[in-house]
Amino acid sequence: MIDDEYDDLDTAVEVVLLRADDGDRAVRVTPVRGMTSIDLTATELTASTVQELTDSATVLSAPDGVPSDVVRALRAAPVPPLFATSPWLCHHRALILRDGRCPVAAHVLNYEPEFGVYVDGDL
Repeated sequence: MIDDEYDDLDTAVEVVLLRADDGDRAVRVTPVRGMTSIDLTATELTASTVQELTDSATVLSAPDGVPSDVVRALRAAPVPPLFATSPWLCHHRALILRDGRCPVAAHVLNYEPEFGVYVDGDL
């Protein structure tokens, strides 16, 4: 579970890191730490899928170097219907990565398993 210190701060957002399934620009994604292809518009989760999603979750925060406009843009995004059905995920947003990258606000977020999430130019 995510640290409580971030729960109500406007400077942080809880996200689940997801890989876009090949050729699917719609809703099917796979957690970065999982193998199950999921539909974000679905409303039922299995225990194993919840585990994969929570294993793929992180907190992005402005105090930790994420640009404030990225945090604001992600916080403004709706919680996917699939996440809204779970008490473990009901505050999380989806960060959908294509080839390890996701544009947010005026930035590009990158994901590398060994480094985690970082903004273009931060490494």
